[in-house]
Amino acid sequence: MLDFEGSAIALCLGLVATMWTFLQKLLGSKLKELYDINIKLIDRHNKSDQASDRRHETILHNLGELEQEVSALKEKISFIQGRINGGSRFPGGSS
Repeated sequence: MLDFEGSAIALCLGLVATMWTFLQKLLGSKLKELYDINIKLIDRHNKSDQASDRRHETILHNLGELEQEVSALKEKISFIQGRINGGSRFPGGSS
């Protein structure tokens, strides 16, 4: 009877150890999968940030060009208004 109890206890301990090892491997692989997914999400987010940064830089560059064009147009309008309001006065010429 004692041998049977010892064998049953050894069998139960063996089953517990086997389940423990199986769960460790299963949890380890699931954690690895989740880690890989998180890394991919972070990489995707970084690429999205880079793309939005490039768009922002392009918009700022275009805005700078538009500001220069507006400034040039303001100068031309001021010149034309001066010609309309004050007549054509050139240095060394007659009015």
